[in-house]
Amino acid sequence: MYNPMKKESVMKTIKIILLVVLSLGAFSCSEFLEEEYLAGANTGQYYTSPAGMESLIAAAYVTNKIWYAQEEGYDFSTAGTDIYDYGQQHPQQYQYTFTTDFNPTNSRLVILWVEFYRGINACNDAIEILSDPERTPFTEPRTKVRLAEVRFLRALYNWLIVETWGGVTLRTEAVKGVVLEAERSPVEDFYNLILEDLDFAVENLNETDNTGPSDFGRVTKNAALGFRSRMNLTRGYYTGDNSYFAAAANDAQAVINSGDFSLWDDYADLWAFENNNNNPENIWAINYSRTEYAAMNIDPETYQSYQREGDKPWDDREGGHLGHLMFGMQYDIIPGMVRDVENGRPFRRYNPTMYLIDAFHEDVDERFYGSFKTAWIANDPDTTRLKWPRGDWHSAETDPLNGKPVVVPGDTCIFFYKGVFPEDDTLIEDEVLQNYIWHYERNFWTLDHSHMFNPDGTIRGERTNDRNLCFELSKFMDPERPAANGTGSQRGERDCYVIRLAEMYLNAAEALWKAGDGPGAYNLLLPLADKRSYDGNGAALLASYGVNSGADLTLEFFLDERAREFCGEQIRWFDLKRTGTLVDRMKQYAGNPSARANFSEKFVLRPIPQIQIDAIADPSYQNPGY
Repeated sequence: MYNPMKKESVMKTIKIILLVVLSLGAFSCSEFLEEEYLAGANTGQYYTSPAGMESLIAAAYVTNKIWYAQEEGYDFSTAGTDIYDYGQQHPQQYQYTFTTDFNPTNSRLVILWVEFYRGINACNDAIEILSDPERTPFTEPRTKVRLAEVRFLRALYNWLIVETWGGVTLRTEAVKGVVLEAERSPVEDFYNLILEDLDFAVENLNETDNTGPSDFGRVTKNAALGFRSRMNLTRGYYTGDNSYFAAAANDAQAVINSGDFSLWDDYADLWAFENNNNNPENIWAINYSRTEYAAMNIDPETYQSYQREGDKPWDDREGGHLGHLMFGMQYDIIPGMVRDVENGRPFRRYNPTMYLIDAFHEDVDERFYGSFKTAWIANDPDTTRLKWPRGDWHSAETDPLNGKPVVVPGDTCIFFYKGVFPEDDTLIEDEVLQNYIWHYERNFWTLDHSHMFNPDGTIRGERTNDRNLCFELSKFMDPERPAANGTGSQRGERDCYVIRLAEMYLNAAEALWKAGDGPGAYNLLLPLADKRSYDGNGAALLASYGVNSGADLTLEFFLDERAREFCGEQIRWFDLKRTGTLVDRMKQYAGNPSARANFSEKFVLRPIPQIQIDAIADPSYQNPGY
């Protein structure tokens, strides 16, 4: 099994042009950090002024908006795992079949490589200035807080880099010009720096947002504790050292015991749009607004020549939280439905796997219906489009339904069923929709388990509308967008939760279990389970999943529980990778046969972009197998 903490056998000095953009580019500010950033300015002097430093720190935050709630982020964190596969309209489906087509020319990995290192460079620039008493533009208290912020961000970006590509170049100083030499660093060095940065952040950040509404969205001490918990949990798996598990549990419990956060009684309330900005489960989120465009967060010179494969150039792409677009199903091909703002604009990028859908016991666990939409109400005002009789469905000329519309606005139009409908005369196959969807007792259209999945658990793909219609993740829906189509229809205003309270319960429980404290782990699972069960009986909910005490806990349970709690939230790849289960679970649960057949240790690391390799004297900088 791939061990990411194993030191590189040889430390290589490589001639390389690191793709770090020195002119950090324009960026968008949302709800906080209103300073203006001067792209291309004489940064050395400007950054030693208060306004200049605040702009540099704002630029460091903006890198998050290339990853969180963006298509590239979902591509390499949620999809291509045991819980999500490609959807019918994903422009780069080959990313998830894991053939030789997934290689260093992948344009989306280019974007992430460049932007993560650009974020690192902004952090290093700020760290250098703020660490120098002669150059910092702030008083000592403010200097420490701002320095803690950028060290947190550097830890976050280094984690994304090392977990995506492994032990590539670890940058600890700002790049001032073209870099021709760089060393490939061991993964252990990355994690040493990550934890050093987080230690400083925990020590120096404020408990909550710093000074007021203008600071909403900055990282806090609780965010640093939460993220350090995640990092210690990860390092515990990589090293086998129980001290990291103890540290992970301690940090998570510190956040739980802070009293600053609480769990909702109803899981659906966590995702209700009206709770977006004042959510007691949110520890730290990326702020979005309807005024920003994706191009505002991207260096324009870098991307003038890069067009996302099969999609729009970045300068034509709307910004904001894009999750509402990614997981939708094409409801508007069903008679009785037309596209509207409430039901969303479905880009159909991702389909859930059978493993994910079956992981929920929806009769006792409120997270299934709190996460997925299973019913649509007819909204097409034109009821003349579809009337009885319907071919073979017409039983007699005297049928009282003859001449009447099949569905009218306000009727239940579509219903998704997790089970399998009995094969009886209440279900009638519809020839217009390519034998894909059934009409139930002539009242509404329905799809069941057998319509979406093959017996082996892969997603069906042989018919026209396969992967167009699926259980729709509803967590990120945005019912207040200004338009259903066209300008404004993409730009979501939701904040993207990066760290939330449920993770603290699950991190602490898993860490205690790994350290040998099963009873303690079970006791930490109970408060979360109490809130996620319909009747508040967490013990019964856990029992439904085979856990009656700490002795019943297994790694499989924790992975299943994290799938139920965090599906779609850009953490799944990292959970599977840190636990060493990625290969096995892809072979067992991936949504397409090619992924099950092809996935191997090679794919645990992503290919380093070819534009980087082309500038290297030693091609062995590339990850193995690419």
